[in-house]
Amino acid sequence: MLVTGGAGFIGSALVRKLLDKGYEVTVLDDLSTGLRDNLPESSRLKLVIGDVRDFELVSTAIRGHQYVMHLAAQAFIPLCYQRPLEIAEVNSIGSINVFKACLDHAIKRLVHISSSEVYGSAQYTPMDEQHPLCPYSTYSVAKVAADMWAQTFYWEHKLPVVILRPFNTYGPRESLPYFIPEMIRQCLKESVIHVGNLETSRDFTYVEDAVAAMVSALETENVEGEIINIGSGETRKMKDILKLIQQETGAEKKQVVLDKSRLRPRDLETLVTDNAKARKILGWAPRIGFEEGIRRTLKWYINHGQTWGYEKHGWKWRY
Repeated sequence: MLVTGGAGFIGSALVRKLLDKGYEVTVLDDLSTGLRDNLPESSRLKLVIGDVRDFELVSTAIRGHQYVMHLAAQAFIPLCYQRPLEIAEVNSIGSINVFKACLDHAIKRLVHISSSEVYGSAQYTPMDEQHPLCPYSTYSVAKVAADMWAQTFYWEHKLPVVILRPFNTYGPRESLPYFIPEMIRQCLKESVIHVGNLETSRDFTYVEDAVAAMVSALETENVEGEIINIGSGETRKMKDILKLIQQETGAEKKQVVLDKSRLRPRDLETLVTDNAKARKILGWAPRIGFEEGIRRTLKWYINHGQTWGYEKHGWKWRY
């Protein structure tokens, strides 16, 4: 089993799940946002440090494996605005490298992790897999391209690929300064809470539930070529999430200030999934409620030195 991007937030949670199920796992990661510390100690785990833009390295890493989970990507949207060429190379060309190497080495199953961002803001709710693609950002344009390449490899070469489109994921070991980890950090560490747009609505899934869906996509028969949304099916406004985090951290009285630098040039108003297809063909459903997931995430952060991965990397960008 090879996991690209396996040292990141979702990738490392997936690696732990796979190890728990008895798989031998190789992680390919350039550690640009992932951390070695995210990975557990195991005799069945190997780390290869490298970049998916390097086809020969990708091909060598995949050789000898039967299954590939492809999560490697530059995923922090505010940073993507500043680096369009790099984002296209990593998220699109890097994905093509993975697809081609999987084809060359006759992989039995490839699970390609896409994003709900490819849909743009909801044209109807809940959003099923037939929702029109309307990418709003550099990141989502590159992810749409990767998805279409995955489908092309399936149609033209019968590459056994399954495309998953997770909606927002949260939980321990967050590696990028998105809304939930940033609000937890600020509520615990800052005297004033700086925010961007609190009127948008998102569908959040706890990371353990998200990776359970990924494993189901790996192990379920006859799902090659499918596109499947992964999400809770519930939507929450950012302002309500902030209130919950303030309550859980005792930060209700802290001043909340609009920081215009945190506003996106073009933001999605609403994302909420229709997860009926995942329930039907993967037998998957989320188990951990949002409030419980926030409490687990907060507990992990407090018990691990109140430091997110992006704080260790010295990131100054914010959601």
